[in-house]
Amino acid sequence: MAEAIVSTLLEQITTITCEGALEEMRLLKGVKKDLRKLKFNLTSIKALLKDAEQKQISDETVQLWLDRLQEESLDMEDALDEWRTVLLYRPTDGAENASFLQRKVCLFLRYFSFRRIYRYHGIARNIKEINERLDGIAKDRVRDEVKKEIIGHLLCGTSEEGESCQTISIVGLGGIGKTALAQLIYNDEEVKQHFTTRIWTYVSNIFYESEVAKTIIAELEGLDEVRALQMESVPLNALLKRICKSIEGKKYLLVLDDVWTENDEDFGGLNVTFKHGAAGSRILVTTRKDTVSRVMGSSHTIHLETLNQDLCWSILKKIALRERDQKTCEDLTPVGLRIAEKCKGLPLVAKTLGGHLQFKANRKEWEDVFNSELWRMDVIHKDVFVPLLLSYYDLPSPVKQCFKYCASLSKDTGNFTCSLIARWKAQGYLGFNDGDDSLWELKGFEYLKCLEARSFFEIEDFDPFYGQYAKCRMHDLVHDFALFLTKGEFLEEVISKEKLRGLYISAYKGGVISDGALCNLFNKARRLRELKMRKYLGSTIPEEIGKLLHLRYLNFQSNLHLKRLPKALCRLHNLQFLHLFQCLNLERLPDEMGNLVNLMVLDTTACSNLTCYPKGVSRLTRLTQLVGLIVRVDRNDPEEFSIGDLANLRQLVVLSMKIMGNTINVEESKKVKLQNLQEVKILVNGAIAADKDTILESLNMSSVPRCCFDTNFNMFGRFSTPRNEYQYCGF
Repeated sequence: MAEAIVSTLLEQITTITCEGALEEMRLLKGVKKDLRKLKFNLTSIKALLKDAEQKQISDETVQLWLDRLQEESLDMEDALDEWRTVLLYRPTDGAENASFLQRKVCLFLRYFSFRRIYRYHGIARNIKEINERLDGIAKDRVRDEVKKEIIGHLLCGTSEEGESCQTISIVGLGGIGKTALAQLIYNDEEVKQHFTTRIWTYVSNIFYESEVAKTIIAELEGLDEVRALQMESVPLNALLKRICKSIEGKKYLLVLDDVWTENDEDFGGLNVTFKHGAAGSRILVTTRKDTVSRVMGSSHTIHLETLNQDLCWSILKKIALRERDQKTCEDLTPVGLRIAEKCKGLPLVAKTLGGHLQFKANRKEWEDVFNSELWRMDVIHKDVFVPLLLSYYDLPSPVKQCFKYCASLSKDTGNFTCSLIARWKAQGYLGFNDGDDSLWELKGFEYLKCLEARSFFEIEDFDPFYGQYAKCRMHDLVHDFALFLTKGEFLEEVISKEKLRGLYISAYKGGVISDGALCNLFNKARRLRELKMRKYLGSTIPEEIGKLLHLRYLNFQSNLHLKRLPKALCRLHNLQFLHLFQCLNLERLPDEMGNLVNLMVLDTTACSNLTCYPKGVSRLTRLTQLVGLIVRVDRNDPEEFSIGDLANLRQLVVLSMKIMGNTINVEESKKVKLQNLQEVKILVNGAIAADKDTILESLNMSSVPRCCFDTNFNMFGRFSTPRNEYQYCGF
């Protein structure tokens, strides 16, 4: 990760020296020389890092050195960010700025006086896209027998004990295929026909009975995101009654995936509720622990055994030998069989090693994998983590950084790829070039595909229009590995630390967060680049938010009390993403919105009390996605955003808007020429009587490839923010 940070620093220094700002500020002569020296030092350090990162697991000295380098690199990155912001957005007295910048340069040079420690050996490898993915291990012959056994228990009629519902548990090691097997059973045609209702719920190691209940209700009632979020304040008893009503008299199958809790009281209310279904209902549990099976009162427990060497080799070779000729396959098979032994019978490990070996060209490189020093290291969960480490170290440096960031994601929850890539962008992982508004998302998708090729991600929900994937999912064991790499640093409660770079809060014991607590946070956490505060804000936000100079990603989703945003928010010149999804009582946006010159995504979807956009939004020329726009089409209003103002937003790719006015001003709409616009969603004011084609032609948008009209302005699925993301996460 340190290597990627150093690369970003070099990019920032190059950008600063190319901007000509140093001459404009009339700085002291020594500054440019110091910057050149700093750049040389960073380039030298970068050459040491690949080997050092691999040695840190077995060499404590190297680990301490890397920890120190990473910490000071982050300090320097924040300082450079502040420097650049002062240069670009604070044109105050030149002498004052010169003094400030000179102090910063001296500080930077002190940070990087390290001597060379290790030679550079690693070679970056080109990543090729994999179109064909391995079928789940549960489809092989052995798993088919287990599948038939479990389905037999599910379909056997009423419980022998006379109860309306039986519980069946699948127990096995992480990565052995419990979830894959449960999915095959859940989607089996015979199972579908047998049960009136099927519900899939992911539980995870952090158990909240109310959250499980909400997920069950959303599945039972087929709720969309907006309606599901409306359950946030519903008490547990009311949720349980709602489940009872939905399942009463129905024969249901409920899958509780990845259960960890061993406290039988955790499921107290739910267990009573589950008994309201019809006779023959079943609960299928997947877990790593035998004790969970006992606590759940399972009538049958199936233990998944590890695979033999031949099956591991079968999985591994499908990936590793893909598109190789017969002679090469025969040459690689002997060493491949020996590597398959190291899978320890776990299909996920076999799949990961296969993804790693597909980029190794010949037998010598395969032998190097088999003889790697990593196999002899004493690491946590060695049988699983060593193969993952082999793949991790083979990743390009920026992709490693993106993967480690994913330790902050919640386990086994599908993440919208656009949201994840936006957060990578906010942290600077997709490069520093802020003028590159069109390519950062493509680069993010390439990184995701690279991680998918190594089995670190499963990517799903392909969107043929965009040629990209809408959602991605990380196996819980891979998530454990990401936490291992970060030493748990993403999950520390570090609100009091001044070096906090990201904070997500979606559960707060004290109800609404007080202004005093927010002021304390904003004053201390000056280095925040991401901030998401869901549900617990009051009607206003303190002006101190303007002190978060480095903030790139701000998400105030589902804050139902929030009425206004402070003017100080518009001093966040580095802000790139602003999400205000479902702030139902938000009344207006600040008139100074035009100062957010780097904003690329603005989302006010489902802000039902918002009646207009300020004129200043027309100055946000870097916007690529504008979702929830309210626009006047009948005139060029001096204060409200009007249809002609869209002419300034030339980089827009996606637009969702509500049009206001009784008629469409043709002269104003002629100004609109959005050549890049690919998708538009329009909510038509009832007073405008015209067909869709006429409206599109009048608004000068008839050539947009994808258009739709909707009377329900609550949702815009591709850019809505995922539910159930975090309870608390700071990093």
